[in-house]
Amino acid sequence: MTDAVLLHDLLDRRAEQAPQAPALTRGTSTWNYPDLRDRSLAYAGWLAQRGVGRGDRVLVVAPHAAETAALAFAASRLGAIFAVISDQIRPYLLEHVLADSGPRLVVGTSEAATAAERLFDGPVHELDDLPAGSLDGVRPAGGEPTDPVAFIYTSGSTAKPKAVVSPHRQVVFATRAIQSRLRYRADDTVWCCMPLSFDYGLYQVFLACASGAHLVLGDAADAGPPLVRELEEHGATVLPLVPSLAASLARLISRSGRPPTRLRMVTNTGAALSPAASARLRELAPGLDVVPMFGLTECKRVSIAEPNADLERPGSVGTPLPGTEAYVVDPDGNRLPPGETGELVVSGPHVMAGYWRAPELTAARFRDGLLYTGDHCRLDAGGHLYFAGRTDDIYKQQGFRVSAVEVEAAAMDVPEVELAAVLPPSGDDGARLLVTGAITEAELAGELAARLEEYKVPPHLSVVESFPLSVNGKVDKRQLAEVVPT
Repeated sequence: MTDAVLLHDLLDRRAEQAPQAPALTRGTSTWNYPDLRDRSLAYAGWLAQRGVGRGDRVLVVAPHAAETAALAFAASRLGAIFAVISDQIRPYLLEHVLADSGPRLVVGTSEAATAAERLFDGPVHELDDLPAGSLDGVRPAGGEPTDPVAFIYTSGSTAKPKAVVSPHRQVVFATRAIQSRLRYRADDTVWCCMPLSFDYGLYQVFLACASGAHLVLGDAADAGPPLVRELEEHGATVLPLVPSLAASLARLISRSGRPPTRLRMVTNTGAALSPAASARLRELAPGLDVVPMFGLTECKRVSIAEPNADLERPGSVGTPLPGTEAYVVDPDGNRLPPGETGELVVSGPHVMAGYWRAPELTAARFRDGLLYTGDHCRLDAGGHLYFAGRTDDIYKQQGFRVSAVEVEAAAMDVPEVELAAVLPPSGDDGARLLVTGAITEAELAGELAARLEEYKVPPHLSVVESFPLSVNGKVDKRQLAEVVPT
């Protein structure tokens, strides 16, 4: 088979090379790679019968389901564009996504389909409507490598979600480049509870196809008390996580007294994993590789560290992917030398095509093949990247510029702290740091004083029982601000 140039080529090549290998497990059901390929072909025929063709959008509103993965490859076969959003999406945001994406049809759970029917005049189908077998007489016609294959909706922390237009060529390149660093193996079992509406979860499907690994789709509920048992029962060797899941894993391993037997590697992105959290995982699971990563939807992944490289370079999120470049610039666009902090600029075949129906924003962020990320970073002399925060994370305190990310990292360095979040100043009210963990506010103040300059310590400190989390497992700061202690 020729080298993969379209997204579904990754699946088809793997199905040919490993006809017996398990591809996806959801609950008690497992599909091997030919099963996944055949299901995607059946879905492609079903979509084609309903008028879906090249350039059309297919909106999937579903939980963690194997059918979602098959629908993504089905859309790819037709030259169509898939967009996956969480079935937990609120109606006002669903209405926005429907209007923005303009789908040919919507597929979702029974509840999601009912909600979509109230807001959308086009065809809406339930997952149960999808065919289980092949459809004769339908010959899907794929698109070109430059065609969009996915709309990845960003979280919309300050505005409504916007769709990043992701062409086949960029998605396939990013998948291969990530795999070249992570080196998933054909005998790996990747246990993932990240939703497929989160690109971190979605790309686990593509990475499995690229490597031949077995992907187990876990429930969000499994990230709680059942987590260690789930990892053990499935023989998980790789766990993609975010800091909230890392905190749960450490707590549960400590409680059970033994780590999952086969777990060899955890990866982290979405938010920084503190040195203290990494050290705790390594202490509880000797031999475990911890791999920090950094990325954003507009180019999928910027950098990946070698396993445990953070021990030598604390805070580093690795070096840029092979075949790509990253550097930092000052406000005038001039490149900055190693050690200086500025806006991160990324170039390479992984930079996506822009934002859907947002020409002004696309022109501002995607310029001459370069992605101006809005992230503040620095590079050391060896090309290792350090994340300092987004533009929105930088605020003024006592006349000085302060990075919320730096303050959160300092708090997370305290062994008793599990999670930390900074709410920047609002009006005359100063910044507030909230943490979870077995620590008092007075003790937290003392620990911060030992780690930060006085002006960087937020004037308001609070210890809370838990944080509201988004469906992606990230701390939901907007919701947190609504329930913050006064």
